[in-house]
Amino acid sequence: MKILLLSNHPPHGGGAANSSQELACELRSIGHKVLQIAPYCIATDLAEYPGLIWIPINDPWDTLTMTAGNKDSIDRQVLEIYRQQGPFDCVIFGREYYLWNLPAVKCIHSGPVITICRGGHITHLDSNRPVEPKVRQDLIQLYRDCDLIICIAGYLVDIVRKVTGAKNQIFCPNPVSLPRLNSPVIYQPTAKDPIRLLMAAQMKSRKRPLDAVKIVGFLEERGVDVYLTVCGSGMMMAQMQECIRNYGLEKRIDMRGQVERQEVLDLMHQVETVLLCSEREGIPRVLQEAIASGKGVVAYDNPGSREVVSQWLGDSPLGRIVPLGNSVAASHAILEIADYWRTDYQPIVPPQLPQDQEIIYEYESILQTLIRESSNPQIIRALA
Repeated sequence: MKILLLSNHPPHGGGAANSSQELACELRSIGHKVLQIAPYCIATDLAEYPGLIWIPINDPWDTLTMTAGNKDSIDRQVLEIYRQQGPFDCVIFGREYYLWNLPAVKCIHSGPVITICRGGHITHLDSNRPVEPKVRQDLIQLYRDCDLIICIAGYLVDIVRKVTGAKNQIFCPNPVSLPRLNSPVIYQPTAKDPIRLLMAAQMKSRKRPLDAVKIVGFLEERGVDVYLTVCGSGMMMAQMQECIRNYGLEKRIDMRGQVERQEVLDLMHQVETVLLCSEREGIPRVLQEAIASGKGVVAYDNPGSREVVSQWLGDSPLGRIVPLGNSVAASHAILEIADYWRTDYQPIVPPQLPQDQEIIYEYESILQTLIRESSNPQIIRALA
């Protein structure tokens, strides 16, 4: 297959960027040609290798809508690249944000267009937060106009159907290569060791990074020897740093900023628990990576985090879901896991984690069927 993937690429775009890059690389590894077009605002650490084309845009993309400037710029550059290197058998949007580019793509591309639903947009439409009626109407129509929507979490299938009324969605998880996370050395804290935590998240409002400061502050006030390492950057970076200063936690919280994914994985092997304070998640990669690494996880209760912890950890004492925004409950959960590590820890049988090769072959089958039978709507309904 010859595939065009429009999506973010590391280090621009968080977990969705890593997942999109992995999808492209895995599809290439089984013999398919994948051209990834990756937008960026600021030219920071732009990787260069065959099959990747960077395109500049003017405005940040972490919003429900796409600015006119971004839409015109992406439309123009994608169409130009398509004319030069196309045609393609299918086009994949690696994030729902690129649904706004669907009309332009359909003007030049006659094959199927697939959107990977990671949850950011559809859960926003499903929430009680205000959305301009025209934006809601346009987005719902764009979902319906896709040939297929691949939801990376099971709960997203129901939400897409509920919000859009469409039936063009299926569940297929991210082809995340988890086995390489296993470390030959298991970090085993003792009674004398401080509690070491890791949070890897973009500094933006829905990730609620300031809550992590409150959690550390609550623990520190009670005499707990705790340290938090934070990886990630974003619009709330300055606010996060100010909050740390206000709480007097400069020696307790280490802000690393934007780092390579490998550094996050290396840091994960030096902590006991991974913290995630997001109010919304599609399916959080960092929790998947933490569980695969044998770490404890404490996360706010949202459907994506709940699905990962319940399906991957079950009743394990290393997993805790706490009420959204309840920093006190999160602090107690951290202490419970810390106590377990230091007193009752027993090696846990690793969970049955999804295998990236099995998932990528599932993607291959879905795409091949869609391409072969894209003119037959009965096949599309059968996929869904």
